[in-house]
Amino acid sequence: MTSFIKRKIETLTLGEKLKKIRKKSGVSLAEIAVQTKIKKDYLRKIESGNYKDLPFDVYVKGFLRSYAKYLNLDSEKVIEQFNKEIGVRESVKKYQENKKPIEGQKNFSYLIITPKIASIFIVILIILIGFSYFYFEVDNFSKEPQLIIESPIYEEIIKDSLVEIVGKTDIENKVTINNESVFVDSNGKFKEKVGLQKGVNEIIIEASNKFKKSTQKKINLVADYDLKTFVAGKKKENLNENQDKNSFELEIKSKEGSNWLSYKVGNQKEQEITIYSNSSLKIKVEDKIKISSSKANNTYVKINDGEFFLIDEEIEGFKSINLNKEGVFSEK
Repeated sequence: MTSFIKRKIETLTLGEKLKKIRKKSGVSLAEIAVQTKIKKDYLRKIESGNYKDLPFDVYVKGFLRSYAKYLNLDSEKVIEQFNKEIGVRESVKKYQENKKPIEGQKNFSYLIITPKIASIFIVILIILIGFSYFYFEVDNFSKEPQLIIESPIYEEIIKDSLVEIVGKTDIENKVTINNESVFVDSNGKFKEKVGLQKGVNEIIIEASNKFKKSTQKKINLVADYDLKTFVAGKKKENLNENQDKNSFELEIKSKEGSNWLSYKVGNQKEQEITIYSNSSLKIKVEDKIKISSSKANNTYVKINDGEFFLIDEEIEGFKSINLNKEGVFSEK
């Protein structure tokens, strides 16, 4: 006796697919509603496939195009699937209307499923499943990766020589800031501190996936800080002459590529930052500062209006130095 194994085959509707992709991207309906100007209730009905309670189809198609564009999907394919689902619903509706029995007449129609019909049905089902899998693989291959910059906003005025770039991308994507890699956690989130020069700074953030597709965003930031009252990333007021007699202005820059470093001004908390080749860090130091660089022969420092000098021209790796107004000193 032949036994059959029952398998549950899941077929998603257009709304269910959109909902699944949205949740995978970590985006809420409220956020999409704000960005696309579509009512949140309409978006919820689209995901549930409740088209009958929505406006005319022409408006629904407009909603779907905006929704698909926000999720970086092919809007034409989304509309095509919508038309197919509507067509199937209309066909089923007409079939049910035509199959309604005439009053007083009995319906003796039966469908006899033979092994041959069952085999054909299974083959067609397997083909459809394979086609669906192929479609989603191609869709993933052609889709550009998601890249959301949470902060800072475009053309924001920064009252500091440091800014923290915070954003989100798809899981397993690679992210670079000004062509330098940054860490992306298991949830697709990333954050990185970047040094700013006074004036306009262009920050380029790029996300790329395993299919070599990439999404790039540029942010122009205006750094407007006063070095005369700027102390290690914080504003300090009412500095008198006695407090300022040992202070000096320090500038740190990287000549080629990026450079991770940390610094500690006096007894203040240690700060960490990545400096890129097109930016520098300026600090008002009250007394002394300790600098630790991952690339000593690529880290240049300047005290007040003096000349830039290397932390150590012979060491390619990590080194720490102590600086005061007179220059480098050994701290015992």
